[in-house]
Amino acid sequence: MYTIGIDYGSNAVRVLLANAESGHVVATAAVDYGQAEAGVYTDATDDNIARQDARDYMDSLVKAFKDLKANSKLVGFDWNLVRGIGVDATGSTPIPVTKEMKPISSLDEFRNNLNAKAWMWKDHTSEEEALKITRLAKELRPDFMKTCGGKYSSEWFWAKVWHCANVDQAVFDAAYTWVEFSDYIPAVLCGITNATDIKRNACAAGHKALYNSKWGGYPDKEFIQQLDKRLVKVVERLPEKALSVNQLAGYLCDEWAEILGLPKGIAVAIGALDAHVGAIGSGVNNQTLVKIIGTSTCDIIVGNDASATINGVSGIAEDSVIPGFLGIEAGQSAVGDIFKWFVEGLLGKDGSSHKELTEKAEALKPAQSGLLALDWNNGNRNILGDPNLRGMIVGQSLHTKDYEVYRALIEATAFGARRIIDQLESAGVTINRIVCCGGIPQKNKLFMQIYTDVLNRPVEVAESDETVALGAAMIGALAAAQNDGERVLLTDLQKRFCKTGSLNYQPEAENVTVYNELYQLYLLMHDAFGTTDANGNLYSVMKQLIQLKNRL
Repeated sequence: MYTIGIDYGSNAVRVLLANAESGHVVATAAVDYGQAEAGVYTDATDDNIARQDARDYMDSLVKAFKDLKANSKLVGFDWNLVRGIGVDATGSTPIPVTKEMKPISSLDEFRNNLNAKAWMWKDHTSEEEALKITRLAKELRPDFMKTCGGKYSSEWFWAKVWHCANVDQAVFDAAYTWVEFSDYIPAVLCGITNATDIKRNACAAGHKALYNSKWGGYPDKEFIQQLDKRLVKVVERLPEKALSVNQLAGYLCDEWAEILGLPKGIAVAIGALDAHVGAIGSGVNNQTLVKIIGTSTCDIIVGNDASATINGVSGIAEDSVIPGFLGIEAGQSAVGDIFKWFVEGLLGKDGSSHKELTEKAEALKPAQSGLLALDWNNGNRNILGDPNLRGMIVGQSLHTKDYEVYRALIEATAFGARRIIDQLESAGVTINRIVCCGGIPQKNKLFMQIYTDVLNRPVEVAESDETVALGAAMIGALAAAQNDGERVLLTDLQKRFCKTGSLNYQPEAENVTVYNELYQLYLLMHDAFGTTDANGNLYSVMKQLIQLKNRL
C-alpha cells in the first residue's frame, strides 16, 4: 500500500509518495506558486498585507503531480497501489468562498481585489481586531485566552475575517463562509461543491479559531455578537465538531482523480496545519519538542494535561497533532526570512551568497563580532505576541562586516528560540529531546551548532528533508487504514517513518559559557523593548558586548 502527502507551504506545494508499510519515500516533487511574488500578493502602501490566490494552489498541484510522475524512479509504477492522501497547508490562511465552494477571487467583480483572496498566515493587517478580541475574551470568556497563550493574534481566523468586514463589506457579504486553506484542499479533492458539507480540522480550528470541546466547539454566538453582529453568520455556518487527522475528509472525486492520474475513490484524510504535520513527520511526542525551521519557525510538542495553560504560546488545542493528546504550539514569525532579507534585500546579493557569509561567520567565536540582535523583523509571535515589534542590531562600529551581522542574526533567532523553551519549561512542560527539521537544519551546520550551544542541550536533525510532506503521507496512510477497517495509530506509523540522521549536534562548553552571558543581554533588550515591565535602562548592554569581545 502506498500513500501520498501533499504539503502546501508559504511559497510552494510539495508532493511525496511513500510506502505505507515500510515508511520508505519513493519520490517527491515540488512546484513554486506561479502568481505574484513567489505566490504572495503584497501592497506597497501596507507592508502588513500578504494574500494568495486559491487558483494558484490547484494549478501548482497539477504541475507538481506531473513532475512526480515524470520521475524516473516511477517508471512502471502501479498508481492503483496508492490508497490514501494526506494534506497540510499554512494557517491561519482563511479563504472566502461562495456556497458553491468557489473562491470569491474567482468571481469577475472581485478578481483583482486583494481582500477576496486567501488571507495568508503572515498577513498582519488585523492587529486592531485581534486586540479587541483579546480584550473582550478576557472580560467575558477568560477560558478562551487560556488556550491561546493569553492573547489572540492578528495571524488568526477571527481577526482576519472581522478585518475584512471592516475594510471591504462587499467581499464579506459575497462570502458564504470562510474556509481554512488546510480544509479547502481536501474539500476540492473530494469534489465538495456545497460549503456546508466541508469538514473542518481540529488543528486549525483549535489553534487559530478558538475551537474547544470545553465550550461546545467554536465560540458561542453571544460572544461573537458582542464582537460584531456581522460575524454571527460566520459562526453559524461552522460545524459543531472539528475532526482530527485520523478521520476522513472524503474520497478522491472522479474529476481530480483524472486530473492527477490517480485511482478514483482514494481515501482523503482530514487536513492539518503544515507545521503540526511536520512535527508528526519528525517524531513529536510528549517529551520531544520539534522545531520546524523555515521562513519562520514553529515549535510543537504534545501533552496530556487537559488543564494546561501556558502564557505566551500560540495555542493549546485538543487532538491538533496526535489524536488523544493536547498539541502545544509556539514559534517565531521570521527566521529564514530574516537571512533572506539581509542577504538579498539589504545587501542586494543572490541566494548563493548565504554560503560565503556562513563560511566567514563560522570563523568567528561567540561574541567576537561585538554585536547583539533582536529577531523581530516580522514582529514577535511568541512569547510576546506583538506584530508591531521590529528587529534591531546593537554594537555596530565602522569596522562591522556583513558576515558579522549575518552571524548575529542567526544568534538572535537562537536566543528567541531559547526564550520560548524557557517559557514552556517554566510552565511545567518536560522537554527531554529536541528535533529540528526543514531546509536550514539540513544545510547549515553553523546555524545548528549555534542553536545547540545557545540551548545548551543536544539537538537532532530529522533525516528526511521533507518531514512536512512525510507527515502528510502518514496521515494519508491513516485514512487508508481507516477506510479498510484497520486500526493503526499515528505513533505506530512514526516508528516506521520517522528517523534522525547523522546531523546531530552536541553543545560545546566554551561556547555555552559565552552564549549564556549574551543571552542575559538579549533578555534585557527583549524585555525593554517588548514589555512594559522592564525599567528600560540598557546602559550596560553595549559596554558588556565590548567587554565580551575584548576577552577573546
